[in-house]
Amino acid sequence: MKKITYSSVVGAVIAEERELREVSQQVAANVAGMTQSTWARLELGRACTLENIIKASKAFRFEPWQLFKVVDDRVKSLELQGYEVVPDTPSEEEIKKDADGWMTARNLITNTSLLGLGAVAGAGAVMGVMPYIERIFKDKFKS
Repeated sequence: MKKITYSSVVGAVIAEERELREVSQQVAANVAGMTQSTWARLELGRACTLENIIKASKAFRFEPWQLFKVVDDRVKSLELQGYEVVPDTPSEEEIKKDADGWMTARNLITNTSLLGLGAVAGAGAVMGVMPYIERIFKDKFKS
């Protein structure tokens, strides 16, 4: 069973959101008030501090809980596909030692593809955080 960190899923969702908005990492970083290198590490799941997640959420004009709802749905989807989502970030040595056993954020974005991630979580998951949240509420409160 391949492992992936929760923070890698957070990073992949943030990367997807940026790509859906068709902005560069530099532009997103400027709006969020961080450096481009910090933004790049955020997308890789390596700089997922609460502060950076809040800055990214504000830059994209949604609430952190909305981001985490999408992330949680993606985590459930990955678990259904047989991945083990773990809370702890391994060291580079641990990843290199068992490279076949780990899925990184970069692999998650490029190899699994963003469309593939969203398809399992529900087609709406690839529409972006806010439309996805709005659809969930609309479906939940249908009369």
